[in-house]
Amino acid sequence: MRVNDAARALIGDGADATLVTLNADGSPQVTVVWVALQSTPDGDELVTAHLAEHQKVRNVRRDPRVAVTIVSPDGPGQVMRPYLSVTGTARIVEGGAPELLAELAKTLAAPGTPFPPPDAPPGFLTRIRIDKVGGVGPWTS
Repeated sequence: MRVNDAARALIGDGADATLVTLNADGSPQVTVVWVALQSTPDGDELVTAHLAEHQKVRNVRRDPRVAVTIVSPDGPGQVMRPYLSVTGTARIVEGGAPELLAELAKTLAAPGTPFPPPDAPPGFLTRIRIDKVGGVGPWTS
C-alpha cells in the first residue's frame, strides 16, 4: 500500500511513534520508537531500528501483527489532535540499525547528540508492510 502525501508529510524525515506488538500471552507491548517511511516496489513500509534484541523484536518474530500511531505535532484539529494509525505486518531484518538511527537522529535527537554510539552493534530493523491506514486527519479516506 502507498500512503498519501499528507501521511508522507507527517512522517517527514522521521517521526516519534508508538509501536504495538503482541506478547506471548496476547497482551499488548507498547514502545515509543523512531520511524521512517521507505518506498519499495511493493509499496510503502514503516521502518524502525533496534540496537538490541528487545521484547518487540522477539514479539514480531513470533507474531508479525503490529500497530503504529503517529501523533501530529501540529495544534489540535477540529475536535482532537490529528494522528495517523497504521496496522501492518512486520518482519525483522538483521543489521542496518546504526545507519537508520544515525539518519533519524538528524531530525529526532537533540542537536549535537551523537547517536548511535560509534561501537553500536548491527542490530535489527523492523520493516512494517502497511495493511490499513486510519486515524484523524487528511490521510484517511
